[in-house]
Order: sequence, then C-alpha cells, then structure tokens
Amino acid sequence: MISLRWRLTLWYVAFTVFGLLGLMVISYSTLSLSLQNEIDTTLAERANHVVDALAITPNRPIQGVSLGTTDEFTEPGVFLQILNADGEVVARSFNLGARRLPLPSLNEMEMLAPTYHTLRIDEQPVRLYYKLLTREGRMAGAVQVGQSLVGLETTLSQLRWIYAVAAVIVLVFGLLSGWMVAHFGLKPVVHLTDTARDIVRAEDLRRRVPAARTKDEIAVLGATFNQMLDRLQSLFEGQRQFLAEVAHELRTPLSSMLGNVDLIVHYGEDAERRDETIKALQRTGRHVTRLLDDLLLLAQSEAGWHLQMRPVSMDDILVEVYEASRDPKLQLQTCEPACVMGDPDRLRQVLINLVDNATKYSSSEDIITLDLWRQNQRVWTQISNMGMDIAQEQLSQIFEPFFRLQAHSRQPGSGLGLTIVRWIIQEHGGEITFESSSETGTIVKFWLPESIPPTA
Repeated sequence: MISLRWRLTLWYVAFTVFGLLGLMVISYSTLSLSLQNEIDTTLAERANHVVDALAITPNRPIQGVSLGTTDEFTEPGVFLQILNADGEVVARSFNLGARRLPLPSLNEMEMLAPTYHTLRIDEQPVRLYYKLLTREGRMAGAVQVGQSLVGLETTLSQLRWIYAVAAVIVLVFGLLSGWMVAHFGLKPVVHLTDTARDIVRAEDLRRRVPAARTKDEIAVLGATFNQMLDRLQSLFEGQRQFLAEVAHELRTPLSSMLGNVDLIVHYGEDAERRDETIKALQRTGRHVTRLLDDLLLLAQSEAGWHLQMRPVSMDDILVEVYEASRDPKLQLQTCEPACVMGDPDRLRQVLINLVDNATKYSSSEDIITLDLWRQNQRVWTQISNMGMDIAQEQLSQIFEPFFRLQAHSRQPGSGLGLTIVRWIIQEHGGEITFESSSETGTIVKFWLPESIPPTA
C-alpha cells in the first residue's frame, strides 16, 4: 500500500508534468506555426518582387529575362524558377545548380497559383510557392519560389531536445520537492497519529495532543481530536459510573429479596410473618422491574431507538393523569384543547413521573398546579410546586442518570425518571426546563410542537 506521503508526491509530480507538457505543446505549436508563416510570407514577398521586376519591361519576352533579375535568390536554401506559358524553365537561381524544381503543366499552374506546397527535393524538405505571370490579361508564365525547411526542422529539433532535458530536470526536481513538501507538511499529522497510537496503547484518555501554535487546518484537527478525547473520556467515565450506580441500585433490592427469602425459610410456619414477607418481596420485585424497565428504555434511547408517533390529544392525557392521581393537593388550573404528534403511553409516563416527583418532594400543605395551553404553535405544560426548592448548582445535574437531590436522597426511586422524561420530550421535538427559587418554589415547564387534529 502506498503511503499518503508518496501519494501526495506522485500527485504533485503528475500535475507538474501535465502542466509542463501542456506548456511545451502550446509553445512548440505556436513557434512552429509562427516560423512556417514567416517562411510563407517571405516566399510570397520574393515572388512578388520577381513579378514586379518583370512587369517593368512588359514588352520584353520572358525568354529574355536575364539572371540578374534573380540575383537576390543567390543565398543558400532559397530557390527560384521562372516558367513560360508552355511550362518551360526560362530562368532560375544559381543555387539550384543541376537541380530543378517540379515542373507543373499549364493547367496545373492555373490551378496551383497562388498556393503553397511542401515537397522533398534531394532528401530535404522544400516549401514551394507558385504565382502566375500575366500580360494583357493572358497568362504568360509562372514564378516558382522555394525555400529549404532544413533550418526550420533543425531549430524545432533543438527545441525538442531542450524540452526533453527540461522535462527530465523538472520531473526530478518536482519529485524531490514534492516529497519534501509532503514530508514536512504531514509531519504534524504524523505526530498526531503517534500521539493517538500512544494513547491507545497506554489506555490513558487523560492525555491530550499539544496545541499547535499556528491557526491552520492541522491546528483545527488537533483541537478536534482533543475534543473527541474529552468526549470519549466523559463517556467512559459516565459508563463506569453508570455501571457502578446500576450495581448499587440492584444490590440493595436483591439483598432485601434474599433476606426476605431467608425469613420465609425460617418463619414459614408463621402465617402473619410469612404474609408480610411476601408483600415485601412483591414491593421489592416491582421496584426492580421498574428499574430494569427504565434501564432498558435508557439503553434504547442511547442506541438511537425512536418512538412511534401519531396524533394525540394532550389535554385528554393530562386530565387522565390528574384524575388517576387522586391527590387533594393537586389542582388542574388550565387545560386548553391541544393536539400533538406523539406516543400517548410515553407522554403519559412523562406526566405521571413529573406529578409523582412533585407530590413526593412536597409537604401535605403545598399546592401543586397543572396548566396546559397553546402558544405560538406550541403546546405548553407546566407543573408548579410552591413548597419545593432546588439549589441552583443542582439544577444543571438534575437530568443526569442516578442523580438524587441531597435533601431527598432517602426517598424511594432510581434517579432515572427525569433522564427518561427529557429523552421522551426531545424525541417529540420539544424541550423541558426547571426553574426553582425560594419565593416561587419549583416550576417544571415543557413544550411540544402543536399538530392539527385529523378531524380539523
């Protein structure tokens, strides 16, 4: 498997090579076309010079053209031939020697002129240009101008060699520089990986990655990694505490049940004592059952289990809980018709739990009021206890599993009720809050999104 460092290096080199090849192709094509156009322009200009020179003496026959007319074509690589109307050569440049340019027929000259052609003469490429000679509106001959392309091909060949050498140099330099950039750029990531590996091996979630001095992506990665470690540490510590609390909560009722079983064994013949012991076993068994149900629901909530929603009349559930309570200090103060999308059993569990807590942690003289109203497309439910007061530092912990108020630690319960209540309300898309003071007591308020009843 190729490491990330080498992958980045290869990608860097690949993009560099592609960019360099694109630049080479464009520059080579542009230069080749420019030189070709320059040769074509030169050939056309020299052919025009010959035509202009012959036009000075219009009555002189083309056969009588002297070689002096073509003296400007004596330089190597530039050739000239003048043809008459019959396609015969009447004059040519000295540098042709015994060679001859291709001789087209009369019809071919009329079709070719003026145009360019590239031919090979004596194993060397030559660029040819044809231009017709006319006198009194008739074709009197043609001018052939050619130039060797050896110099052009030599120049382009040298350019290709230069490009090849430059490409090799850039490739080697890109490979080295890319590897160095990837090496030093990934060094903080390697350090982060080593630190994470050490944390895993040592099983020490208290260790953290040193904060980076820069404010780049690596610093953000390190900060995010530390936040993840904080979260993991909190989860592991919470799980450890959760298991310890569960063991403690189960140990007490199980010990009580075992003690009652021993009493039945020893005093089984005493009917009165046996009945009392059996009732105690039933109470303890129901308590353990409720605790296990709460633990199961809490585990389902953490596993991502969701409730089944349907239209529910929230006011009917509130009235049902109020009538089932039969507590004289519980008063139904406001109850407006309201419909929500929810699970009726779980909503009933929320109200029962909150009402039980209010009655359990209040005196017989305290008044507990229930209110239900609609406002801003929300259904609000409020439970007020004028006699109960919770310290402000404990309000932030009230929804934690197994949390018990210090002043009421001897009251029966598992400390999971409010944790489950908050999860149920959040599953319905709502929120719950606690407010407590010595003047107003404790007020529990939660809201759920209002739903339009199906009959509407």
